[in-house]
Amino acid sequence: MAALEKSVTDARERRGKTSGGEATVHEMPAKPKKKAPVKKTATKKTAAKKATRRKTA
Repeated sequence: MAALEKSVTDARERRGKTSGGEATVHEMPAKPKKKAPVKKTATKKTAAKKATRRKTA
């Protein structure tokens, strides 16, 4: 664990970040609420009338 901490401090010094401060935390913007989907009124479906076959005489 000590080797890891030493490696991290060395890397921070190379990048010019000697302070061990914590990262800045920002609030996430609130997601817009979704609107309820519009319900379509059920249309009454009538059965299709089938044409009867004509008999040829």
